[in-house]
Amino acid sequence: MADAISWFPTADRRKLSPEVQELFSKVEEKLGFVPNVFLAFAWREERFKKWYAHFDELMTGPSGLTKAEREMISVVVSMQNQCLYCLTAHGFAVRALLKDPVLGERVLLDYRRAGLTPRHTAMLDYAVKLTMDPSSVNEEDLDELRDHDFTDEDIWDIAEVASMFNFTNRMMSATGTLPNPEYHGMAR
Repeated sequence: MADAISWFPTADRRKLSPEVQELFSKVEEKLGFVPNVFLAFAWREERFKKWYAHFDELMTGPSGLTKAEREMISVVVSMQNQCLYCLTAHGFAVRALLKDPVLGERVLLDYRRAGLTPRHTAMLDYAVKLTMDPSSVNEEDLDELRDHDFTDEDIWDIAEVASMFNFTNRMMSATGTLPNPEYHGMAR
């Protein structure tokens, strides 16, 4: 496919700081390619570094949420926003982390019928409500999550991951960033 990565300029790897070049090399070694989101965002290198630091902390840092739960939030929010890039890239991640490609696809496409626990459904319902109707979120929503044994820190993390993906989904849509073709066949 000869599609452009983004409607905006993309990063010239040779001109990036050693720190970002090292990050690109590490992810390329792990995945076999540099994600297009990195190339699309890194043309504004200082902003990319701040976005990536926050994104990485949310998705891989310490949390009461598992990495799989955070990825489940990412795909459910991305489905609501119809973000091609994030659905494709994080669809791979949720399939891989759940170690079940069928369940991963069901979470992505229709989490309410995926056979999830009531706890996970409540978590994802909250992420969807925050995405689709944020002004309607209220303290009762938090109480419902607490009833499913989520701590206040967990609930904050649900909200922050959902918010990160709402931001990133909008940037992917605004930039026309396409997913790397390799993602489509991964963890299937």
